[in-house]
Amino acid sequence: MAENLHEQLKKDIDALASLFHLNSLAVENEIITLQNDIEIKSRATQGMNGEFWELLLQEKYPNLRRCAINFTGLFGSTYLCESAFSHMKIIKSKYRSTMTDDHLVACLRLVTSCYNPDYEKLASSSQCQRSH
Repeated sequence: MAENLHEQLKKDIDALASLFHLNSLAVENEIITLQNDIEIKSRATQGMNGEFWELLLQEKYPNLRRCAINFTGLFGSTYLCESAFSHMKIIKSKYRSTMTDDHLVACLRLVTSCYNPDYEKLASSSQCQRSH
């Protein structure tokens, strides 16, 4: 049973290494080092979530850090893609006849960004026009 577990772990490490173009032996060595790292065990707490990977030093665990960054990046980019397609569907169906490609790109950029303009600053910096 221990051999089957070891073989499965080896397959998982090889898959992880090939997914992110890493040396599987180096990844395996970093995992073994991490399992025996007393300093990280003492600093890690149960409710850490994403902060755990920040405990790993780049010099000591470069491959594991790269895996963590690439793996967590997958979820954010998937969300952005789903959000963009959802908004594009709404925008194109509502304004299909008047929508140019440039206008669609601008609308998608607006709905998928997290930019929040400072309206007070914009209003105070603009000059009112008086009618003649």
